[in-house]
Amino acid sequence: MCLTYNVSGIVNFAHGDFLTLAMFIAFAFQAAAALDPYVSVAITLPLLALLGALTYQHLLRPVARSHALVIIQLTLGLSFVLQNGLLMIFGGQPVRTPSALEASILIVGDIFIRTPQLIAFCTSLALTLVLFLVLGYTETGRRIRAVHQNPQAAALMGIDVPRVRTLTFAAGIGILAISGALLLPGTTIWPAQGLRFTVITLMALILGGMTDFAGVYIGALVIGVAEVVGTGYVAGTTGMILPYAIFILVLLLRPNGLFGRAA
Repeated sequence: MCLTYNVSGIVNFAHGDFLTLAMFIAFAFQAAAALDPYVSVAITLPLLALLGALTYQHLLRPVARSHALVIIQLTLGLSFVLQNGLLMIFGGQPVRTPSALEASILIVGDIFIRTPQLIAFCTSLALTLVLFLVLGYTETGRRIRAVHQNPQAAALMGIDVPRVRTLTFAAGIGILAISGALLLPGTTIWPAQGLRFTVITLMALILGGMTDFAGVYIGALVIGVAEVVGTGYVAGTTGMILPYAIFILVLLLRPNGLFGRAA
């Protein structure tokens, strides 16, 4: 979401629902062809990327210069469409997607680590490194940074700004296919869970200052660690309040986020 917001200026409130869609597509492939979620990502990634490109090109781009409220209403409407579409197709009951590595555990001394969690951690680090290298050392990355910094100047330099924004939005949605595959093993999913994913993503985005990629990454780590600590060491649902409490506290002390700059 950080990348798509900084390039297109659009906060996608359907972000979490696209992630839920990716998870249900993987579930459908597992149910129909017994494909492991880690394998079906080779299919879901291009599908989500194509859907992201079409969404931006035909829904978001025409209103990109409209008031922010219009874009928020549109993406919220898209969120409801995705939720109810999944509800009609898969029903409202929670489902699970089996994986060959779901019950696998890595034992290091007295430490027990679930293999899917280790895979998710390592893959997340690898994706972050790839994003850093692409943005910093490739022609595509330079074009993306140029559009982020000054779209008008980038257009004058011959960069196809709409194309860069479309590709960036498609990449942002396509990556959710990988996220869905990493989250699926041992996880129960249902059509209406997208809002939770969107809120968590927005919290990380705001904590990081909206425009600072490293800051957003650190904000995501703060929210993730707070959620794990809260649910792991505090009884009941009280622990789930911890990341939201930290989020509110940070905004009270630093309204522009951890790394945001005052206007």
